[in-house]
Amino acid sequence: MARKRRMMILTEGRLGIFTAKTATCLVRYCADEVACILDSKAARAGKPLEELIGVGAGLPIVSTVAEGLTHKPTQLVIGIAPVGGALPASWRKIILQCIDAGMDVVSGLHHILGEDEEFAKAAKRRKVRIWDVRESPADVSVAQDRLRDLPQRRIALVGSDCNMGKMVTSVELDRGLRAAGYDSEFIATGQTGIMIAGSGIAIDHVISDFVNGAIEQLCWERRKRQVVIVEGQGSVYHPAYSGVTVGMLHGSMPHAIVYQHVPNRTHIYHYEKFPLMPVKAGIQLVEALTAAIYPSKVIAVSLNTFGMTDADADRAAKKLEDETGLPAEDPIRHGSAKLVRAAADALGLKPAQKRARASR
Repeated sequence: MARKRRMMILTEGRLGIFTAKTATCLVRYCADEVACILDSKAARAGKPLEELIGVGAGLPIVSTVAEGLTHKPTQLVIGIAPVGGALPASWRKIILQCIDAGMDVVSGLHHILGEDEEFAKAAKRRKVRIWDVRESPADVSVAQDRLRDLPQRRIALVGSDCNMGKMVTSVELDRGLRAAGYDSEFIATGQTGIMIAGSGIAIDHVISDFVNGAIEQLCWERRKRQVVIVEGQGSVYHPAYSGVTVGMLHGSMPHAIVYQHVPNRTHIYHYEKFPLMPVKAGIQLVEALTAAIYPSKVIAVSLNTFGMTDADADRAAKKLEDETGLPAEDPIRHGSAKLVRAAADALGLKPAQKRARASR
């Protein structure tokens, strides 16, 4: 019998909703499998986890591997997704300590730990597994136009920037649709989503020629689903990641798009010389980019209002609804009812078409 996953999540010095989004999302959606957070800086600060990332009440933050082991973790999870996906040099010792303690290691970094000679030898010696979530499957290919005539309906998430909450919106929309009785599935395209869903492809690690085909493959494999929600990555005008985003948009051939935004962000994350486009202009650009392949429309705006007061968040949603003529809400703060209703209406789903689905 496989042992139950108990995660010690490493964020050393970077614990925060935007700086440790992998950790934040694992705590949000897999809290019962989290043993502790390993972050000596946060532990010294003494603030509770929920105050730092909005979730995780009662989960401990520890300073050392030895302290973490008292909570009986079975795996170390790299809880950050840094620009470029490199491994912080100071973390090597921590990873080796965890391997030596008999823990599996789960990483979403571009640095493939299983190909690192020191880690590989240590893992073999201790008979533990290294799961590099970003490793691409060998069977991806160029897109083959297999989705166009499927009865399956597809919703894509696209944002005005990276690190805005597209994965959270994807999961919440999927949950909302399933709760309403629709046969929906979340398709993970990033390392955190894969850790939560247990399947998917980390699109930003796929050879560029195959990005469209990889998304097509993920949708095709779920062609019997009534609705699929394709997790978005980056932004169509991001100075570093636009190629991934546009490839995903074309490869998924969405019937509808949800646009993700952080109301109080003004510039591209880590690229201060690049201001965000106004949301309405960003939506127009996204829709224009779909026109030549598979024309689609943005049906709603999903917001990440973390750190804002309820009043400010409500005003931001109302302002965007007035500017765009689309429903806007934060699915964590406000719930996902508007997003679910917009999706059902845009996709032409009727109550008679709802199909029972076994729980996953």
